[in-house]
Amino acid sequence: MKRRTYLGAVAGGLAATSAGCLDDFGDSDIDDAEHPVGAWADGSIEFGLPPFQDAEELRTQYGGTFEWLADGFDGVDSVEGTPTTDYNSVVESVVYGHTELANLSPIIFVLAQEDGINPLGINWSHGSDSYHTYIATRAETDIDSIHDLEGKTIAMVDPMSASGGMFPRYTLSEAGLHAGDLETEPEDFDIEWSFGHDAALTALENGHVDAAAYGDFQHPESDEIVKIAESDPIPFDVVVAKPETPEDVRDELAARLVATPEEALEDHRVDEYGEFDPDLYDGVRDVAEEMGVDIETLDAAETEEGDEDEDEDES
Repeated sequence: MKRRTYLGAVAGGLAATSAGCLDDFGDSDIDDAEHPVGAWADGSIEFGLPPFQDAEELRTQYGGTFEWLADGFDGVDSVEGTPTTDYNSVVESVVYGHTELANLSPIIFVLAQEDGINPLGINWSHGSDSYHTYIATRAETDIDSIHDLEGKTIAMVDPMSASGGMFPRYTLSEAGLHAGDLETEPEDFDIEWSFGHDAALTALENGHVDAAAYGDFQHPESDEIVKIAESDPIPFDVVVAKPETPEDVRDELAARLVATPEEALEDHRVDEYGEFDPDLYDGVRDVAEEMGVDIETLDAAETEEGDEDEDEDES
């Protein structure tokens, strides 16, 4: 993996604040005696967060998790969240030990595995460790299968979206259609980027496109929209520890993370943390390679998006 100079995101990061009063979270089935985690963390655990949301929102979401982790280990005074400026920064923060832990999206996780990070647990949402992309059309069209999409226009969410861009294009490619990648356009169909799962579905419902690709959480309860393809499972984010983290520390952290109570996650997009399953991420690497994704590609896309937002603010 190509590396760039660490951007100092940790020094400029913001400490997470509490999501509420969690004093009774310290009661746990986990043995609190003689934890090695406090010595490993030297009293404080830094938790790197990727730039997929506003820093204030991240502080609110993760506050309960951080306090739950801090309460679970002798010698750990605090767990502090460190939002980073880009994907390269969040990977380097944990790879080089600037943060002890980090939350990595599935694409970022598979790209960073070669750097020796240690997966601890998987984010769950809506009672599952993964979700899917749906490719759908209107019941009135003559499109019966994914193969009928040749020459059609498909609404998708964003080139950098896993469920709304990369996974549906990979699914189409696996079906034999030329779907392009992050640097090239597809040859067998046209894409209309809607920049929202709901917007992609709306474009389909209003007849502006022949089909739409979006996360399964957006699928309507209507017979007028019919699913013609479904991607392989898309696993959720992974919580990881820095390289060379001792096995006993990894075991303690993973156990505490998986035991996080519902009360600590009330403000979080995560329902629970599940045990890490490496088999879930085999397909993610295939998608990343097919789409030509690397850390620098993701950072470049983030920079372009930021420049566009600034242009809009100035206009």
